[in-house]
Amino acid sequence: MATLIVLLSCPALHAQNYLNVTVGYGVNFPTGSFKDYVTHPAYKGFNAGLAYPLNDRLSLGLSFGYNDYYQKYPRQTYHDGAGTTVSAVVSNSVQQIPVLLTANYTLMKKGFIRPYVEGGAGVNFATFDQYLGEFDSPHSKANWALKGGAGFYIPLSSYSPTAIKIGGSYNYAPFNSDGVQHLDTWGIEAGVRFAIH
Repeated sequence: MATLIVLLSCPALHAQNYLNVTVGYGVNFPTGSFKDYVTHPAYKGFNAGLAYPLNDRLSLGLSFGYNDYYQKYPRQTYHDGAGTTVSAVVSNSVQQIPVLLTANYTLMKKGFIRPYVEGGAGVNFATFDQYLGEFDSPHSKANWALKGGAGFYIPLSSYSPTAIKIGGSYNYAPFNSDGVQHLDTWGIEAGVRFAIH
């Protein structure tokens, strides 16, 4: 009920009768303890989002992404706790799908380049699959996640919200399964924002 009253009483919400849609491509890099398993960046990275402008600077919405990490290590000899040794090639494969509630704030209303900051919180759906030769041990988990980012928009017209978006972000993603504690990353992304009425 309180949310409905706020929505009905806020004139800025009535002035903005469209949704902003953002789609983009991103490259994400493992950081922290995640680099113990994968050091290669995820070049298969995509993101999309919907946001409702509360005014000409602040918007709130929902975003989701997809990142696919893979790394194959040379053949080595591995020892287990029972005294057994195995010679095998180890491959680590990680997929992440973050779904986040997001807020985006544009620092400048006018200009050829308009800086922004953004933040998000939500759920990260992740799968960690380690192959020891032909044998694998997949682990899937959904856990909370946080995202912070900054960058800039390049408007394609002064009369339209359509703009190119270029930025960077840091993604905090606990995992806590089978010795893997975090799947934290930082990334760079580029995309386009447009409005639907």
